[in-house]
Amino acid sequence: MVLRVFKSSAWGGGQVASDVRGGKQFATGGSNLRAGLAGLWLLLGVQMFAHAHDAVTVQLKWRHQFQFAGYYAALEKGFYRDAGLDVTLVEGSPRSDTIEEVVSGRSQYGIAASDLLLARSRAEVVALAAIFQHSPFILLGDARRVANLHELAGQKVMVEPHAEELYAYLRSEMLPAEKLIILPHTQNPQDILDGHVVAMSSYSTTAPYWLRLAGVPTIEFSPRAGGIDFYGDVLFTLEDEVRNHPERVKAFREATLKGWVYAMRHQDEIIALILAKYNTQNIDRGFLQFEAHRIGQLMQTDLVEIGHMNPGRWQHIAQTYASLGMKSDDDVPAGFLYDDRPEPVPPWVYRGGAMVVLLAMIFSWLARRNVILNRKLRCEVAAHVEANRQLAEKVRENQELQDQLRDQAVRDPLTGLHNRRYLDETLPRELARARRDRYPLAVVVVDLDHFKQINDRYGHSSGDAVLCVLAAILREGTRLGDIVCRHGGEEFVVVLPGMTLQDAARRADEWRAELAHTPVHHHHLDIAVTLSAGVAAYPTHGSAMDALIDYADDALYRAKQSGRNRVMCYEPGHASRPALTLVTADGPAA
Repeated sequence: MVLRVFKSSAWGGGQVASDVRGGKQFATGGSNLRAGLAGLWLLLGVQMFAHAHDAVTVQLKWRHQFQFAGYYAALEKGFYRDAGLDVTLVEGSPRSDTIEEVVSGRSQYGIAASDLLLARSRAEVVALAAIFQHSPFILLGDARRVANLHELAGQKVMVEPHAEELYAYLRSEMLPAEKLIILPHTQNPQDILDGHVVAMSSYSTTAPYWLRLAGVPTIEFSPRAGGIDFYGDVLFTLEDEVRNHPERVKAFREATLKGWVYAMRHQDEIIALILAKYNTQNIDRGFLQFEAHRIGQLMQTDLVEIGHMNPGRWQHIAQTYASLGMKSDDDVPAGFLYDDRPEPVPPWVYRGGAMVVLLAMIFSWLARRNVILNRKLRCEVAAHVEANRQLAEKVRENQELQDQLRDQAVRDPLTGLHNRRYLDETLPRELARARRDRYPLAVVVVDLDHFKQINDRYGHSSGDAVLCVLAAILREGTRLGDIVCRHGGEEFVVVLPGMTLQDAARRADEWRAELAHTPVHHHHLDIAVTLSAGVAAYPTHGSAMDALIDYADDALYRAKQSGRNRVMCYEPGHASRPALTLVTADGPAA
């Protein structure tokens, strides 16, 4: 379905024609002629005004729904028209490739996900505005058949094209796509209801509504739980459009953002508009209200201006793609981010300056005294430049020293891990983020068994070697967003955002098994060493930092009492002391 902003009736063209044709009914002679000429001039003026507008096409990502409310508002409220634009919105479909539509020239503007950055390697795309500050991409699962992300291994999952951030999320969670049975996407939640698949890629703003309406409990796996926080619905164009039509690009962007501001402030009005004029999917008001509410959470208009893009955030996205082997480098290409600021110095200034230099060279023989003065001035300027360079070098060295001191203040010098001070600074922030975004968080306290005996028998240098081996196991066995700290002595604390209690216990048991099968080589000795660990989780056991660490430490204490070389979870019971569960690689022990 294609919707255009201008129709002849909108400008009264049909009425004008009727008046001209009907002139004979209420005037004769000269009056009839004058009325006809006036109507003709009015009709020509309207047509000339209509032709003065730039015609542009926008390729939407999907079929009409509240996801594109800002574009509808910009059309219906005349924001595009006032900007001198004749805008056509082209509805998307499961087969649509918005980037290809813009690159091919069929559309001047399009809407894409953050994988637009990956497309820059094959096309000169330019990101104009990030409509959603957080991506709506999720893996939506049937909560009756899957309880956590790792249970998707070996099961049927539908993933649509251009879902690179979901693949990045799976890789960061050590669950590569090869472990899933990935099927072509039908874009129909009924496949979950019928049991054909256990999960499918989806927007958090749409599919959950239909499953909840059918009474199916859902579970949403968001890349944000794994530290992958991308933009969503990025408005983009090509460098040719920016270079050849800079004023049109600026006007289109401003009118679009104005439309989004209006749409988010008048949601009920825009929902009524979609139902009346854009409802090609035959969706109901409840769905649009659900979608509008979820979109508001992604846009965060109370915190960030609509369309805002942070270059540092794009740099983080590039680094995430590069770290997962999805991009050859971790740089944001020059020209990828739109910048409508004018050139600081017009080109004619440089040309004029060159002409001045040329004239000065021609007439320099008339100003020998000025040459002497200029030479002296240049020497003074050079001295100032050198002084400024030395000052800048000192400032850089001081900054590096401050950075080193800050890093040393929060890092353990022996293992290279963060220390207790860093944990005290970051764990409250991680808990606050978990509460805000409603995902779990696990705390694991790890302690070496019989560490004092190792020091007494082999010496403190051997004990240091054992600590470094355990630190390396913990560092390599955690994800990008996990926090690993040496809490003191032989005790370590690991914070696992987005991980449930049982998943964290299984991860800790993997560390335990790896250390048990890794003799520490030091001074021609092979030192056998084991660890014990206790696990507690938010929100299962509470939300306070000190309480979670205490619960995990209590579980560690019981693991030590139960014979060491084991992992135990904290489980509040009805007895005077907490009941604890031993967890191994095979699951909870009896």
